[in-house]
Amino acid sequence: MHTYLGRMCWMAAILMLQGCVGLGAWTLGTRSETSDHPKIDQARGAIDLRKAGTETDLRTAKELRTYWGEPDRIESHDDGKEEWIYKTGGLRWSGMVLYLVIVPLPAMVPVGTQYVSVLIHDGQIERATRRDWAFKAGAYCGFFGMMYGGLGCGTGTFEEKQKTPPDLTDAS
Repeated sequence: MHTYLGRMCWMAAILMLQGCVGLGAWTLGTRSETSDHPKIDQARGAIDLRKAGTETDLRTAKELRTYWGEPDRIESHDDGKEEWIYKTGGLRWSGMVLYLVIVPLPAMVPVGTQYVSVLIHDGQIERATRRDWAFKAGAYCGFFGMMYGGLGCGTGTFEEKQKTPPDLTDAS
């Protein structure tokens, strides 16, 4: 009876694993991305900085205020521009995550909130910036199926390969 119960406990524990077994360490910190031609959706905080905006996307301060509501904060610049800041929920974190066999050990502290800022000039959207948090770099050895797709060891950064959006000012 005890061996059967022990096997059932081991089976339950294995089924509850998150798919990672091994050793690893990752750093995380603030990520900031900016685009002069953002794709801004009607849902508050929905923004794609890697694709150029289309005619159906928000382009004016009036449209932005209509769909996203009042900004959480407005900062005036000396050159007559305004920066509208919309909090998008959640905190930005900085620190490190150690992974020992099956147990993640986070050592992180909050360093601010996640937000989108939109630069407004003469009623037009000039630029958008997103600030959130992301894993920066790490090293691992073991089976990390969800992150790396299988068994192995490696090091590296989590920097994504970004394509620069096309320059819309050259469009004829």
